[in-house]
Amino acid sequence: MIIAAKYYERQAEDLGFKFLDDLDKTVEEIINSPQTWITLVDDIKRHQFSHFPFAIIYRIVSSKIRVLAVMNLHREPNYWKKRI
Repeated sequence: MIIAAKYYERQAEDLGFKFLDDLDKTVEEIINSPQTWITLVDDIKRHQFSHFPFAIIYRIVSSKIRVLAVMNLHREPNYWKKRI
């Protein structure tokens, strides 16, 4: 995620920090309400960032959230499937 934040920071001042804030917000929303977000396949869920083209792919295993990927929605959309 640091690479993405650095990329955005090169695009505009403070945009990298906004990206990291959006990441933090997305993680907090998943922690607070893990069942809420869209189900992709079986028990695998996706929650998109609010302001950037990224999403967190995760599943709930034994009451714990297991992140499979933080993915750029504009690149290789199915690469995370090998992590199941």
